[in-house]
Amino acid sequence: MSTARAITNQITNDDYLRKQIFRVLLSILIILSLGYMYIIGSITFNVLARRSLSNSEIQKGNVVGQLELKYVALSNSINESYGTAHGFVEPSGMLFASRDTTSVVAMR
Repeated sequence: MSTARAITNQITNDDYLRKQIFRVLLSILIILSLGYMYIIGSITFNVLARRSLSNSEIQKGNVVGQLELKYVALSNSINESYGTAHGFVEPSGMLFASRDTTSVVAMR
């Protein structure tokens, strides 16, 4: 008689061993089912969260676009008459700071 046949006969004849094997297999099935439900639920909630973030990103992009348009409109409205109306005056004498190029700069 082969070893596999002996193990099969032992399992079929021993009620306690069959119950134990059934309980172990049932426990494994329950654990795997719970793990599967957790993974599927996690994937579902992650997809919903990503969709929500995507919508939020689109809305914020629209707000940024509107602010850029306001900035461009305001920067185009600034001219010489706007400056004089707000107290800015034309400079009378321009002074520039220059650097003495005859001095030697130490370099490594």
